[in-house]
Amino acid sequence: MGLFGALNVSSSGLSANQAALETSGNNIANVNTDGYSRQEVDMEEQPTVYMAGTGNMGTGVNVKKVTRDVDDYVRSEVRDANSKEEYYSTESTELGDLEDTLNEPSDNGLTTQLSTLTTAWNTLASDPDLSTAKATVVEDAATFTDSLNQVAKDITSLQTNITSTLAEDVSSFNSDIDQLQTINKQIYTLVIQGQTPNDLLDERDSLLKDASTYAGITTSFDDYGRASISIDGQSILTADSKNSLSVVTASTSSGSTIAKDGDTNEGLEQVSDDYDTNTLLLTSTDSSGNTSYSTLSISEGKIGGLVDASSEIGSRLQELNNFAETLGKAVNTVYTDGASSTAGFFDLGSDDNYAENISVNSTLDNNPDLLKSGTSTASGDSSIATAMVNLADAKLDYPITASELSSFDSSTLSFTSSSTGTTFSEAYSNIVTKNAISKNQADTLASSQSTVLTTLENQDQSVSGVSLTEEISDIIRYQHGYEANANVLNTISEMLDTLINKTGA
Repeated sequence: MGLFGALNVSSSGLSANQAALETSGNNIANVNTDGYSRQEVDMEEQPTVYMAGTGNMGTGVNVKKVTRDVDDYVRSEVRDANSKEEYYSTESTELGDLEDTLNEPSDNGLTTQLSTLTTAWNTLASDPDLSTAKATVVEDAATFTDSLNQVAKDITSLQTNITSTLAEDVSSFNSDIDQLQTINKQIYTLVIQGQTPNDLLDERDSLLKDASTYAGITTSFDDYGRASISIDGQSILTADSKNSLSVVTASTSSGSTIAKDGDTNEGLEQVSDDYDTNTLLLTSTDSSGNTSYSTLSISEGKIGGLVDASSEIGSRLQELNNFAETLGKAVNTVYTDGASSTAGFFDLGSDDNYAENISVNSTLDNNPDLLKSGTSTASGDSSIATAMVNLADAKLDYPITASELSSFDSSTLSFTSSSTGTTFSEAYSNIVTKNAISKNQADTLASSQSTVLTTLENQDQSVSGVSLTEEISDIIRYQHGYEANANVLNTISEMLDTLINKTGA
């Protein structure tokens, strides 16, 4: 051992404390760096040396490695909470847009306009030959159908926007997976060289959290620190393979349009498979470049929120079409005294998009005086106008059934009430109420999940975040350690000088 051995001991102390000082300095420099995890030097005692007559003697300290302060379990919980919070927030936003489109309650919403139309029919029933009363009925009906058409078009536009946003989010998710695959390779290369790639591990964790923004992911790590990801039990990324997500952007009777990897420009593909719009597909490509698709269920994250919101909005649009169909066919049946349910007062269009197509008969719209107020041409006949007023209170199903239409009684100009039916205003209110309930539920869950996420992120920061107070304390400690080792080194240097230059002959 001797003085030269003691010199090596103090030198190792200097190097270890210097490394610790540099690490604390790096922590302070990155105190505001997003995704940075606090690092600390892991020191270990160097192997001792046996000296005869003395025993084992210490040989100094060694810097084993620089590690990150990370709780992987907490970070996993953060990703899970992040996915749930993004799901509910996204769903809340989309359903909020539908709530704005339905515009209820309001002074100019469909409920008010429907009531105004009933009032106009009632006025006509009081004076069935009055031209201005007829003109008011036609005008109010046109206003109502125009508003109904616009609501349906706006809801369809909401769904189109969701499809576009969904493709963008799928593309962003795939981009995260591509970057993670690259980082996996870089991590592996450095680890097998004996290095600890802390910066890459931080970047890996940041990308995993970003990926959890779009979908609920299950993550695992191998011995090298490489991340593997699965969704709904299906593999997305492993150490050796990678799949991607695609989305169906359109569906027709002849097949489906797929935005491969979320690319709505060059990635559009036509397939014969019959998928619903906004269906998510796991996309695999073999070594020969052949692509295969399989359906994938995502129930969390932005993507899950968009898919479920789209389904919810689609249900409300279908209910709106059912509402328009029942109203249009019932009014036409009364107006034509049972002769037709598809023509008469309202034109219903050529397809099932009743809410978007329904309009006042163009002949009546151009000449309101042709409006019939009764079943006969006799002056003062208000039978039809009166029946229209009564129709507002009729209990019908949505959509109206064939048996309900056939139950029309020409003598009373009325239908047999359905035990499961509702009035026109109740049917539309039910549509609005269902959306309001779903929106409020999403708001509540988004708020509670945000609280959970904030708690977990604070817990993560308490472990991985940089505390300036703690770092300054460590700097003082390492500084004193460095100075003490320097003093030992200086003392040994003086002893060596005495031994070499001031002793002997």
